Parts: sequence; structure tokens; C-alpha cells
Amino acid sequence: MQPAPSERARFLHAVVGGWLLVVGSLGLLGCGSSPGASGGSASFGALDTIETTEVPRDSVLAVLARMDRAAFDSAFARLDAYGVTRHERTERLDTTGTTTAYRTLTLRYAPGSGPGTVQQADSAGPFRGGGLLSSLTPAAERRARPANLAAEALDDPPAYLAPRTQEAYRYALRRDSLRDGTATYVVEATAWNDERGDDQSIRYARLTIARPSYELVGLTTARTSQILLFRENSQTTLHLRRAPDGAWVPHQTRVRAVVDVPLRTPRQFRTVSTYYGYTPN
Repeated sequence: MQPAPSERARFLHAVVGGWLLVVGSLGLLGCGSSPGASGGSASFGALDTIETTEVPRDSVLAVLARMDRAAFDSAFARLDAYGVTRHERTERLDTTGTTTAYRTLTLRYAPGSGPGTVQQADSAGPFRGGGLLSSLTPAAERRARPANLAAEALDDPPAYLAPRTQEAYRYALRRDSLRDGTATYVVEATAWNDERGDDQSIRYARLTIARPSYELVGLTTARTSQILLFRENSQTTLHLRRAPDGAWVPHQTRVRAVVDVPLRTPRQFRTVSTYYGYTPN
């Protein structure tokens, strides 16, 4: 089951940080059936996937069954407890992946629920105007606290975690570690490119799970969805890090989306937000 159009629109709105020029396009296209492996939308290129695994499927599913998503789901809610800086860069790309326009924004948030203070802003190149792309988010909304992207990014539960749809995916597992030395499992779920997985909108997911706590601390998801003649491909990545007091908090979010609209050149956008400079309240 795919997210309702309103839920998908809210997620993409939050991810792009308020750019209605992106939200207007993606919000209309978020619900529909997946075109599967045969979809003709532009590709983002090969992901750095686990090529081989000797771990039995049941062992991978056992790791997923023990996964604790509480830290992941609540990471953005914890931001109010810290002073933190967020740097966001939004780009528009052409069909070759070359950046044709960008906007950057650096905000510093004090502990609490108040808006951020703009420390730096920059832009270059034209973002298209007119129609759904004609309005930009008011400055006050650009300074607002970040939305809870984690809760929007992880369905409840996504198909690769739901027992009734897990047969639509193949799984891989390896051990790894974060830069701070935290030991992790890295689990991949890839939809089968046949009748078993063709109807799944989530084509790929990579989950980073801390050991031995089994806390989910990272997620990458690739989606493909279609409604009538419109098609959207997107990749979303969210990574957590440890705050000075040891709590899991947002580290980086990445979103890249391609929208194919009839009679128009495919539109591609990329937004990266990095959170740093955490100071406890």
C-alpha cells in the first residue's frame, strides 16, 4: 500500500525545505502504481549495493525483526533539546545531471521550538517560474524548525518489513561501522524485477542498524511511482549521529527526485541538509 497523496506531498515538502517549486510537482505525483523495472524515468545511476552475501535469508530477516526504530523515529523531535546548525543546499539539474541552479541556506537554531537565525544564504542560476513553480516559501517558513522527516520516510511498516510482502524482495547483510566507531549491520532489500516485485513502489532500501542495540540509525530508500502519464523516481537518505550527550540526532538528509511530466523535459532536483554544531540546552 502506497502513501496517500497528501502524506507524500507533506514528506516531499519537508525534504526540500519548503521549496514549492519542487513540492508542487511531486505532491501531484506521489500516489499510483509502480511501473516496476520497466519504468522509463531517468535513472540516478548504480547504487553502492552489497554484491554478494553468504548470510541466509532467514538470518537477515531475523536482524530486521529485532530492529528498534524508536531512535530513528524520534531523532528530529530531539532537536529542540540542542542548539544546532543546519546547512541546506537545493539544486536543479538538467537531464545529464549537471547543476543548472542552486540555493543554499545556513541556519542556527537555539534550544527550544523557535525559528532559526539565518547565518548565510546564496543562490545562482534560474529556478523556473510560472504555474505550480511560481511561488517561493515565505522567509519565515524557511526559518522554521525542521519537519520530522524520519517519520515520513519510513512507512509503518514498509513492504520490505511487512511479512506479507517480504517475498517481493531479496535481502543482503554485512557488518560495518560508523565513523565514530559504532558497530553496525547494513541490510539491503531489493525488489525482484519480476512478477514477485513489480508492483512495489519501494525498489530498494538500505538500513543501517547499530550493534548490539539493533537501533535503526540510517536509511536509504529508492522509490518509483506512476499515476496516469506522470512518473516519479526518488532517492531519500537519512543518517543519524551521536549528540554530545550520546543521544541519536539527525546528521544528514539527502533527497534526489526526477519527475517526468508529459510534453515537458524531465525535472530533477537534489537537496542535501547537514546538521552540526550540537550544543546541549
